[in-house]
Amino acid sequence: MATRATTALVMAALVTGWANLAQAQMSSKARIEAFAKLPDWSGLWEPQTFVGEGIGQDLSAQGLKAGAAVSSVKIPFNAEWQAKFDVARKEQQARIAADPAHPPAPPYNNCGSPPYIFNRMTSPAVFEWRITPEETTIVDTINGIRHIYTDGRSHPPKDELWPTSMGDSVGHWEGDTLVVDTVAVKPEILPGGSTPIKMSDQLHFIERMRMVSHDELQDEFTMEDPVALTKPYKVTLSYARVTDTNRMIDETECSSTTDRNPIVNGRFTAITKK
Repeated sequence: MATRATTALVMAALVTGWANLAQAQMSSKARIEAFAKLPDWSGLWEPQTFVGEGIGQDLSAQGLKAGAAVSSVKIPFNAEWQAKFDVARKEQQARIAADPAHPPAPPYNNCGSPPYIFNRMTSPAVFEWRITPEETTIVDTINGIRHIYTDGRSHPPKDELWPTSMGDSVGHWEGDTLVVDTVAVKPEILPGGSTPIKMSDQLHFIERMRMVSHDELQDEFTMEDPVALTKPYKVTLSYARVTDTNRMIDETECSSTTDRNPIVNGRFTAITKK
């Protein structure tokens, strides 16, 4: 009797094992099929505004051009937030006028990373999109890693969210376009200067990312804040494929412990690229 019971248990275990194996194989097959439906965004990318201009190059011709582009952004603030912006801009202009040859550096990065108006997607960094069925991970050489979950989850409950520089991002695919919804972003933005403007806790980003050609990837970016803005602000961010892989940005070069940091006493002092 014991032998028969043991045999029955062994057979049940084998059947269960076969079933689990079959399920795993089906799951693997389904995942491979899911991978096949995803676009190929492999390679390295950088914002087109900063092509040829790396971290610490804010005083180069390209860097000044990029800074002018950022400064020209016109965000539709309401009257209250426009007044805050005007004050910040005057303070920034006064700091520049005090020593035009050595413009003030942003206070939040040793080498003066540019304003993070758009969820840190406009840094003069090298970006990489790593796409899986469950998540798209954006890796960049300045700000680190951003996770965009595409496994069907929603944002956590409000009492489990707290603001971070990347925020909480969930997304889904519409053909070859990744649609991203981001909340819980740190509310400081830097439009047109290095003085932060605090937004409200309702700051919300929507993005539509897609590769429009072999050498260009676009992010149609919408910023919403019903407390601070009169309407959503929309802009298209473009990224160019990096062709010179030997020119990589290393943030350690901007460490305050090295002589390569171009910032002294909060101001840019040198152009490190000829």
